[in-house]
This record gives sequence, C-alpha cells and structure tokens, in this order.
Amino acid sequence: MIDFGLMVSIIIAFGVPTLVASWWTIRSTQGPVGLLDVAIGPAFVGLAVGRLTTLALDDQASIGSISDMLVIRSGVEFWPGVGAAIAAAMWSARRSGDSPADRIADLAPLAMIGYAGYEMACVFRDGCFGPESPIGLRPPGLSTTMIPTGWLMGAAVVAAAVAVRILARRGRATSVVVFAATASVASVRAVGSIWLPHVGDGLTRQHGSSLVVAAVSITAAAVVLWRGQQLIDQAAPPPTPNTATQESVPPT
Repeated sequence: MIDFGLMVSIIIAFGVPTLVASWWTIRSTQGPVGLLDVAIGPAFVGLAVGRLTTLALDDQASIGSISDMLVIRSGVEFWPGVGAAIAAAMWSARRSGDSPADRIADLAPLAMIGYAGYEMACVFRDGCFGPESPIGLRPPGLSTTMIPTGWLMGAAVVAAAVAVRILARRGRATSVVVFAATASVASVRAVGSIWLPHVGDGLTRQHGSSLVVAAVSITAAAVVLWRGQQLIDQAAPPPTPNTATQESVPPT
C-alpha cells in the first residue's frame, strides 16, 4: 500500500529547496549543478542509516527484512541520518574534485528548507499536532483543535536557513556554518517536541538527542568563534607609540 501522505511530504521536502537552489547556487568546478545532482545520494544514505539505527535500537530482529526496513513511517533516527548524509555529501564532493567545505556550506541552508517543508507538510500525513487552541487545525480522528506545531517549526527553520546562508556567503568558516545550522534545527526540534504526541511523561529519544545535539553544537560554534578571534588578535601587528603628541622637554 502506497503512503500518499508520506510521498507528498517527500516531494515537498525535495521540491521546495530545488526551486530555491535556482537562486542559491551550489559551487562546483564542473559548472552549475542542481540540488538533486548532489543531494539525492547523500539523502538516501542518511535515510538508510537513520532507519537502520532505529531498527538496531528498537527491533533488531527486523534487520535484514526488506519489507520491515522499507517502512520508514515506523521510525527513522534523525541525527544519525543527518551525520551520515553530511559524510556522504563530503565524500561525493571530494570524489568530483570539489571542495567538501564549500559543498556542505552550500547544502546546509537548502537542507534546512527541505526539512522545514517536510514539517509543514504534516497536514498531508497523520495531521498537525500541537497544543490545544480555539483556532488551528483538527487532526484526523480527534475532536480537539490544535495549533499546528509543524508549521511553526517549519517557519522557524526557514528563518534560520536564511541566517545560515548569510553566514556562508560572508565567508564564515564551514564549521561555524554547520554548527549554526545544526544548532538551529536541533533547538527547533527540541522545543517543538514538547507539544508533539508521545508516550509517557519523560523525554522521547528523539527529543533527548535534539537537546544534546543543540547543546554540543552551540558550544562548538562558540569555541570556534572564540578561537578564531584569538588567532586574529595574535596576527594583528602591535600598536606603535604615538610620538607626535609627546612633549619635548627643553635641556637645562
């Protein structure tokens, strides 16, 4: 059975950043390249690693069963998938003779927009959940109106993607760009997870991992920026004394 809601969400997740990429160029030594040319492979690698990680943590017996492994609706570990996709994109860039740092800096904001599109496409899946409100959307099977948390998360990630794009174009170090992108998405996921449905009162694994990734990314970005400023200060020439203002003392 085809999951049309998930299919539409994936089409939006790839289609919207592909349109944006026509304005936000992706650098390559081989001339202009499209987003799908450099993102499809890493995306599938990330999806496969994320799905296998979920099965390894929750249902080891399903590993090896093609039908169980393909049911991505039942769970994909987000951050292991993101890490695998980044590694695959860097490997692909190096293999084609391009700079892995430039490739990641170019793809980061586009990937954020794709993720935002997926979150905002919640209306095509099981419904957009969130806190109860007099206005909002009513998920299928419920009688309660809710504020669509996925829409708010998507809007926040789009705004962060624009900021990350500005950082990249201003020549910030690739590590800062990646950490800023990661911290933004992790923070949005950590906050949004508060209102998403889950079993029990404690943190879900996805929520807890987003909190950890957000804290690590923010700390790492701060350290890189601080270290970079130290290097700039060390490279600056020492100030020269201003002898023009010194008063001459007449001989006695």
